[in-house]
Amino acid sequence: MAAQLTITDRKRVIRADIERMAVFLQGKFVEATGDDGRLWYVIFYKDHYLNAVPAAKIKRQSAVAQAFRDCIVLEPPHPLIDLLFQPGCSFKTVHFAQLTGKMEKLFPPLEAAWIATFFESFVPKRKLFEYIQSIFYEYRRNGQLLQCARILRILKDFAPKQSWVKQMSRDLNLIKYDKLFQSYSPELIRKDPLYAEKLLYEKMPDTDAFAKLCSLLRAQNRWADEIALSLEQMEAAPSDAGYKALLERLEAHFEQAEKMAILENLYARIRQFEPLQQDLLKFYIETKQLEKMIPMMLEEQIQLSAKQAEKVENMLESWSPDGHTDVETLNRLAPLFSGHPAQAEKFAAKCISYLLQHRDTSYIMEWLLPFKKAAGHLPAIRKVEQMHQMADDPDKQSLLGELYFEFGQYDKALDCFSWEMELRENDPTPVKWLSKIYHELGMQAESNAYRNLYIDMEKRRA
Repeated sequence: MAAQLTITDRKRVIRADIERMAVFLQGKFVEATGDDGRLWYVIFYKDHYLNAVPAAKIKRQSAVAQAFRDCIVLEPPHPLIDLLFQPGCSFKTVHFAQLTGKMEKLFPPLEAAWIATFFESFVPKRKLFEYIQSIFYEYRRNGQLLQCARILRILKDFAPKQSWVKQMSRDLNLIKYDKLFQSYSPELIRKDPLYAEKLLYEKMPDTDAFAKLCSLLRAQNRWADEIALSLEQMEAAPSDAGYKALLERLEAHFEQAEKMAILENLYARIRQFEPLQQDLLKFYIETKQLEKMIPMMLEEQIQLSAKQAEKVENMLESWSPDGHTDVETLNRLAPLFSGHPAQAEKFAAKCISYLLQHRDTSYIMEWLLPFKKAAGHLPAIRKVEQMHQMADDPDKQSLLGELYFEFGQYDKALDCFSWEMELRENDPTPVKWLSKIYHELGMQAESNAYRNLYIDMEKRRA
């Protein structure tokens, strides 16, 4: 999945790490940190690349600020971000004059006027205003008053306090169109789909407005925007119907792995939505992703079906602790093993082996209490209790060493048997154990030395 992009700024090539992407109406704003130390914004309109611009500061009321503040924000890795970035593609920066020429070739003048508002944080506002104003005058020269009214509507949002905007708002030739823009209607979507989209978006998360907006996006084949909108709607107002519709959209356009990546991203935002929890849990069980499943089970206390519990128990049986799992929280899984002492024993023993590297036996005994409650007095629990009792008893170091060895704590077992060897110079048993431990540690020379010593001691005893 894409996590980087390349920007060509004049003749300089900049590699940037993608930080996040905001989706706002027809625009997508990708924030990335360049290897030149600057923060870059890569801007798209309906998935068409427009420009890459550096910015030390974003204006508070600009489109970019609004997008990251009020709209859906996605973080990589995310399949919706990947759609914009093909491997090996470089994004070339252009000056504003070049950008307007590019926009006018790709889009109708009214859309070019709307796109210009995306750049408020990067181009002087007066310059943007004059560019949009020039499109207004071109429409007026051609007698296209509806288009003039549409441009004026853009400028009312972009620069509402500008005296020219106030003056044009009183023009009788344009006032007659005001009623058109006051509410969503079939006439509005026919005459000004851009403003219709904005009007509907402002009414989110109203379900009727959302449905109409999805219909509008579908008519324009903007399925990626529709999915982004669905994610935003789910975050704002989770519902079974909304989730079902989202799944249908994802299945129509993404493979299973990509679909699940999107759902994982959504789960980070709405953890308490049970249908999403269950779908992810089912996926993790089927794909045996225990490292993802365990945190979910611990955080949300998800109820497993009998069949799921059996599968999870089997997975835990073959699991081994590693640096990716917080083992100290895993005793909260103990209720899963209720009535299954054999599985509980195997799981608890693995956790004990890991905990012994960092914790003393008194802590581990307390940690084991949920297992004792769920599965009874397991052999592993009894062994830890024995270890706790023998820790400071010099006469029990041999047995303590055997228990450390059983739990894979070879260094601690070495200490025990080395002490035992000093106390009982003529006893070959601790020597035999030392040979065995060094063998497990892969220290063959030391293992052989103690083995030979053990053989000599046995011969002298014979």
